[in-house]
Amino acid sequence: MLLQPPTKEVDVEFLVFVERYVTDLLRWDILACFAHQPDLCASASTIAKLIGRNVQSVYLELGDLALVGILEQFPIPNGSISYRLTEKSRLKESVLKFAVPQV
Repeated sequence: MLLQPPTKEVDVEFLVFVERYVTDLLRWDILACFAHQPDLCASASTIAKLIGRNVQSVYLELGDLALVGILEQFPIPNGSISYRLTEKSRLKESVLKFAVPQV
């Protein structure tokens, strides 16, 4: 019996995204949260509740993800910051692809 080589190509750009941005389980949870709710615009405390994590650690990761351009930050009236997924198409597509695998 002859084995056939895989028919799908490796998505190198996606692998680079995962290696660069999904560096630990907390980031995994945050990015998955935004991928499953791409229109979400919420504070660190709300995001922490959604993913069941400590608000301080989530706040730090959200700041880092904003610095690298995956998230955008917006001040809200209570003096806090709200976060949402970037509108930059390549990064947004990678986040969506990360949590919602293509068949």
